Amino acid sequence: MYNQHGGVPDDDQSTQRVIQPAEINATEHYVCSLIGLVTMVGVVVFFTPLLVALTRPFQQLSATAFVFVLATVWLLVWLGTELVWEWQTGRLFP
Repeated sequence: MYNQHGGVPDDDQSTQRVIQPAEINATEHYVCSLIGLVTMVGVVVFFTPLLVALTRPFQQLSATAFVFVLATVWLLVWLGTELVWEWQTGRLFP
């Protein structure tokens, strides 16, 4: 490859615009958290008998296992909603 001497800019040093990510508003986090919480309440309403049956073998720890499952559902839905929101706004992979 031949490079000219002088004032010709190199391709590696071309002027590129740096795109600053948009500021993330706290409201987005609150909305995603509420979506996860509503989903968790839906799981409680519709699947309580199934969850109680699944956690019954833990005997003394069945209530702890029940709460752990619900917290896991809440956090996974919250995280998934945050990722989808960031992907849709174009901030996930700039």
